[in-house]
Amino acid sequence: MTKILIDSADIKKAREIEKYYTIAGITTNPTILSKIEGSLEDKLKELKEFTYGKYEVHVQTTESEVEKIVEEAKKLRDYFGESFYIKIPVTKAGLEAIKLCSKENIRVTATAILTAMQALAAAKNGANYVAPYVNRMENVGQDAKEAILEISNLLIDYPTEILAASFKNVKQVQDILRCGAEAATIAPEIIEASIWHPYTDKSVFDFEKDWENRFGDKKIVDGI
Repeated sequence: MTKILIDSADIKKAREIEKYYTIAGITTNPTILSKIEGSLEDKLKELKEFTYGKYEVHVQTTESEVEKIVEEAKKLRDYFGESFYIKIPVTKAGLEAIKLCSKENIRVTATAILTAMQALAAAKNGANYVAPYVNRMENVGQDAKEAILEISNLLIDYPTEILAASFKNVKQVQDILRCGAEAATIAPEIIEASIWHPYTDKSVFDFEKDWENRFGDKKIVDGI
């Protein structure tokens, strides 16, 4: 089953989306959180209240040294609960921290992945997810679809799942999911765009006009 997560710290928008779109969780990163209004404390509390016992929550470390990454991961796991995933970039220190977090039974999303070999290294160290950056690959001329296929093939014997990230349009999402990614984290505006089509709106308009022309303000249940 394909999992879709919201890549945002806008909890008001996330609550709106969850009413009509089935999501698996929410992801953030330092850039997303740097753009929030209000205090960090209030935003983390809001994020916890939205996800606790219901959705996955992926929060990126703000540390760069191995021991500090692991310590931060423990504190965040205690705060957010069992559905928490620490996002760790695949640097040398990050890969070491991924291994240690895995030993501590802390769920890990290895992030900032641009190559299949980075994904393999994270999977070998116990990462639950690897998060390849699709649009950033394409920005430097990499074939993102080919990269996802390579990652999928390399990880075939690992339980690690692909959580594709960094999208700029709906076609990128669709292409990547068809290439073997088990999940994608998508900005709210792209989720909204993915279910919109002008002919859907036109069809609804035509239904309403045809009904009104024949039956006026009656509803279908008025005929029962």
